[in-house]
Amino acid sequence: MKRIISSVLVLVLGVCLTPLNVPLMVQPSWGQSRDSQVEEINRLIQEARQQQQAGKHLSAIETWQQVLAIARAFKDRKKEALVLNEIGFNYQSISQPQEALKYYNQALPIRREVGDRAGEAITLHNIGAVYNSIGQPKEALKYFNQALPILQEVGDRAGKATTLSNIGLVYNSISQPQEALKYYNQALPIRREVGDRA
Repeated sequence: MKRIISSVLVLVLGVCLTPLNVPLMVQPSWGQSRDSQVEEINRLIQEARQQQQAGKHLSAIETWQQVLAIARAFKDRKKEALVLNEIGFNYQSISQPQEALKYYNQALPIRREVGDRAGEAITLHNIGAVYNSIGQPKEALKYFNQALPILQEVGDRAGKATTLSNIGLVYNSISQPQEALKYYNQALPIRREVGDRA
């Protein structure tokens, strides 16, 4: 079933990315001002986020691919990294971890290149989550542990608590409950501090 979905997805995305569709839309020589392109990219981002929230991940991927084409046309590396991360998230949401990793691994060096430390931590965390989901706990821990000090550095308390909890989950899954408790006990007061009752 995954192969069929993957093949259909490649076909759908291939159609969206043909030279007759997206690239013509993003050509500045088309007479559109940069302001209208910014409006278009913002509209597409909003549309993609709505699709994600509605659980329409394949549609969101298509829309994010359009945003990616525009970001690349304007050489907006920060937005390119954001979009790559979002595409990875959507693939992760439809249980296509290898595709998710492909996009996260494209986003990570760009986030480092542009100095987006918060974004770097998010991408590292997401890579860790994928490795955890495919039963590779050592790889998951490697990425979660890279994300943790960056989250501390940028002051993302909620993100830090989530990463601590996920490290606890990994240790629990590999039958190291005492190590898991250590991380859960670090996460708990932060969750209370940021008001995360759930």
